[in-house]
Amino acid sequence: MAFDDFLREIGNFLKEDQIITDKDNLSHFSYDATERHSLPQAAVLPENTEQVSRIMRCCSMHNVAVTPQGGRTGLSGGAVPVTGGVVLAFPRMNRILEIDEANMFAVVEPGVISNDLQKALNERGLFFPPDPSSTVDSTLGGNVAENAGYTRAVKYGVTRDYVRGIEAVLPSGETITLGGKTLKNVAGYDLISLITGSEGTLAVITKITLRILTRPRVRRTIVAYLDDLVSAADLIVAVFRTGIMPCAVELMDTIAINTVAGYLNIPLDRTAAAMVLIEIDGHSEDAVDNEARELHALCRNAPGTFDVHLAADDAEADRFWLSRREVLPSLKALGKDHLEADVAVPRYKLPFLVRFVRNLKHGDALRIATYGHAGDGNLHVTILYRRRNFAELDEAYRLLEQIYRETVAMGGSLTGEHGVGLTVMDYLPLQLGGEVLPLMKRVKDAFDPKGLLNPGKVFKGPDGSKKR
Repeated sequence: MAFDDFLREIGNFLKEDQIITDKDNLSHFSYDATERHSLPQAAVLPENTEQVSRIMRCCSMHNVAVTPQGGRTGLSGGAVPVTGGVVLAFPRMNRILEIDEANMFAVVEPGVISNDLQKALNERGLFFPPDPSSTVDSTLGGNVAENAGYTRAVKYGVTRDYVRGIEAVLPSGETITLGGKTLKNVAGYDLISLITGSEGTLAVITKITLRILTRPRVRRTIVAYLDDLVSAADLIVAVFRTGIMPCAVELMDTIAINTVAGYLNIPLDRTAAAMVLIEIDGHSEDAVDNEARELHALCRNAPGTFDVHLAADDAEADRFWLSRREVLPSLKALGKDHLEADVAVPRYKLPFLVRFVRNLKHGDALRIATYGHAGDGNLHVTILYRRRNFAELDEAYRLLEQIYRETVAMGGSLTGEHGVGLTVMDYLPLQLGGEVLPLMKRVKDAFDPKGLLNPGKVFKGPDGSKKR
């Protein structure tokens, strides 16, 4: 058996506890946050780049498929080993190798938990702006592979904007080093940006150089409750017309508000149709306070607003932001299945998208929760339906496709931050027409001619069948 030969070969240079083959322990590596499952034949836990290189050479020699995994917090199915093979997981490559305060860079291994880096930087008065909702579980390697977004992206940009260097192993086992600690680098094609967001389909990331910033000394959080969801979207557009650049602007509809309030047992206004969270940060207390007062007045006078609150301190602000972070876990706790559209539209189109979603016709058993990073036009539209109810599942997919088609018609993207993976790939031709997808496939073939790295993701199979 070729796979047995592969296991014997990697057993020559890996310790016994680095290779997992029993089904009970393999189940830990079979799923991600989509709750889709597929059992790999083995999971391998490398401890350094050299081991990753040797593992990949063995995979190439024996034609073994490889699925790289981070914290398995992704919402696209990108970390699910749909073709079996080997999962390459990085809990043992979890070192912060360097925090270079002089040049403002951090160098990390892919298995570093996002929150662990934030804690280490916070002790030095620094921070790394990309901070996903899953910060206590997600890994930096996974965040780079997915080009993860987060609440502060509206001001600070996404993960790609902070990746300045990558060490990676190609499917052939060769190691490449790209970029470094320079702010400028135009020597050749920008392969760093190509690998960032490639969802583990082009190369295995083994080291990352990240740009870091001085932590803002002042932050203010404003909470506005409105009696109409579209009015809340109009308010968000109006915020940016002031010229003030908040670091975060989030939207939650009444389903999200009520579900998370019950889940966390916190005092949110459950009568509201929408809640808007706005955060301003900076280094000058006077400047931040002035902007907070201006936006507070804007919210108070906006149509549909019936209550506006300025958080008294960071602790109160953190409680509001916790409610936003916990929306999806609270929806999952309802015990229903769900489909989520992670769509993004130009900001001025946000009210139109919100209105479209609100007006969707569907059966009484289905519920649609709308929330997300509205400041950058990114909404998470979550369709909830009863488990194992196939009629409702079909209706949910019908609604999902309608949302996708309307998003593309508005000049938007089918996925703003979660990636393509399994969940979006069947719909990708709606957005990427002509020669775009064939060109992307040729890039994939150049990196991975045998198609062994994270197969079954991003591109539909030759039969064109939908992956449900």
